[in-house]
Amino acid sequence: MRRVSKRASWAGFGLMVVALAAGGQKAAKPAADAIKRADAAFRAGATARDSGNLEVARQQFAEVVRLQPQIVEGHEALGTVLAEMGRPLDGAKEFEAAARIKPGDSAIESNLAMAYAQAGEAAKAIPHFRAADAISKQPEQAGLDAPFYDAYGRALAKAGKPDAAEAQFLAEEKLTGPRAEISDAIGTLYAQQSRWDEAQKRFEHALEVDPTYMQARVHLAVVQRTQKDLQGALNTLAPAMNAEAPDASVLMEAGRTLAAAGRDEDALKEFEAAEKADAKTPGVQLEMAMTLQRLGRQAEAVPWFEQAIEREPKSEMALTNLGLALTLTGKGKEALEYLKRALVENPKDAVVYKDLGVCHIQLSAFDDAIGDFKKALELEPNDPQLHYDLGLAYKFKDRTDEAVAELSKAGEMDPKLQDPPYTLGILYMQLGRLDDAVTELKKAVALRPENGDAWAILGSTLKQDSRLPEAAEALRKAIPLQPGQPGPRVTLAGVLAEQAGNLNQQADAAEAAGDHAKAETLRAQMKQLRSEAADYRKEAAELSRTAVSRQRANFALNAGNQQMLRGDVAGAIGRYQEAVAADPTFAEAHAQLAIAYDRQGRADEARAERAKAAELGKAQ
Repeated sequence: MRRVSKRASWAGFGLMVVALAAGGQKAAKPAADAIKRADAAFRAGATARDSGNLEVARQQFAEVVRLQPQIVEGHEALGTVLAEMGRPLDGAKEFEAAARIKPGDSAIESNLAMAYAQAGEAAKAIPHFRAADAISKQPEQAGLDAPFYDAYGRALAKAGKPDAAEAQFLAEEKLTGPRAEISDAIGTLYAQQSRWDEAQKRFEHALEVDPTYMQARVHLAVVQRTQKDLQGALNTLAPAMNAEAPDASVLMEAGRTLAAAGRDEDALKEFEAAEKADAKTPGVQLEMAMTLQRLGRQAEAVPWFEQAIEREPKSEMALTNLGLALTLTGKGKEALEYLKRALVENPKDAVVYKDLGVCHIQLSAFDDAIGDFKKALELEPNDPQLHYDLGLAYKFKDRTDEAVAELSKAGEMDPKLQDPPYTLGILYMQLGRLDDAVTELKKAVALRPENGDAWAILGSTLKQDSRLPEAAEALRKAIPLQPGQPGPRVTLAGVLAEQAGNLNQQADAAEAAGDHAKAETLRAQMKQLRSEAADYRKEAAELSRTAVSRQRANFALNAGNQQMLRGDVAGAIGRYQEAVAADPTFAEAHAQLAIAYDRQGRADEARAERAKAAELGKAQ
């Protein structure tokens, strides 16, 4: 603990004179013996403290206080050592005792303030800082030092008094001259008030004073990221990133900046490096989990969310997003527990109610889902996504009028939202409102032209509405977007066959009217359409066979894997060979067969299968 008044050194200071002065020059022999023992204990404590043996120092100063509780220096010494041992609240009790014995002492008030500040008790520290500051301005009082102003400023900042805190940091700076730590502290105050330009200048000044001051570099990058200057933030972090062993805080901020730039794969690498550098870095597990979740890797995100919750059991963000990840991996019952815990932490969070609704939909608890989405809408009535979710829940309950109303409202509130017209189109199709369905599905494909499923449904709906040329056009767009799906080809073949039938009728009519040339042209077009229809049916049949073959191959592969686990290598080889026979393009089956051959010492056959697996892997 730093002292703010000038006193004699520990080793040279004796309690004898002080005690005699307090009790008169003449003292009874027992009292004199107690003073002598206290003096010896004080000197021993001072020696132990100077040598770094704080526990011995504590014991000796405690003996001083026991023997001479009325002597202020004993309490001060014990309080100082307790604070140095990381027991600031115990130290504060001793300084409080010293202050009762000697009120109005700047050094005691200062030490008391700093003890409370060290304990994180800013509200208790500030009155003592204020008292020490006031006393120091009196005549013949020693001035305060830089550490006092620094601790005073940080206590005021913690108490939410930025202007007063800034004044203390400026007082510190006046004593010490420019220092990176002070500029960083002032910049932090500005950032907390969203005074971004002033904050940036202070952090830049801190780095001019000391380019190695890592905290200011990270803080500057945070401000730049907040102001959307993502490349500037990365440039600020670059010198620290290129260090032999980058600090975890630097890696974390680099990850957050990359994530803000939409570069989640790169961000994940930085978070992984931060976790490896220091697994205790605040927030690292949560950042890892959130990034994996954004990448769609929900199962991988789950254990990181669990670790984050172990560290912060009441983290609403971790609880909510773990619930979502579990829902998306088909573990709705487990998800409910975490989502309910998140709701306890913040019962006014619409996102938690929304995720609860999604979870209840997965569990087919549609009434509960409807209730969840309604509660979310009470909190966020202008969220179009929530209206969509509620409409979807109504649809599952066959409450079609309410579903149509909510889905329509979602689309009206945000015309760029892709899901409402798509779902509404399907609902209208199921209700037989084909014109309305076509209108909505056309909106859906306009918003998301790469959605092959929407094109296929639009084509099917147009076919039902006998709008054959439009149906054919939509289905021709669906096929390249769904190359492995037989359905659009089957539907298109049906459309072409129906068009061919219409042409045949027109040809018969032309023939009957004596227009043989027109009839011949129409029959040629009919023949072409029937040929195309036959080709599409053939492709669809082949795709269906391929799908069945891959299912059979997967079954055989899984059986082989189980036999490998049991040590039945010969049996596994038979299953892997079945998988390859069912689907020769199945790279994983070839790779597993190679492993099994290796286990039997069949090196040439293993090499051939491994090469085949590699070739197929490149083709895919």
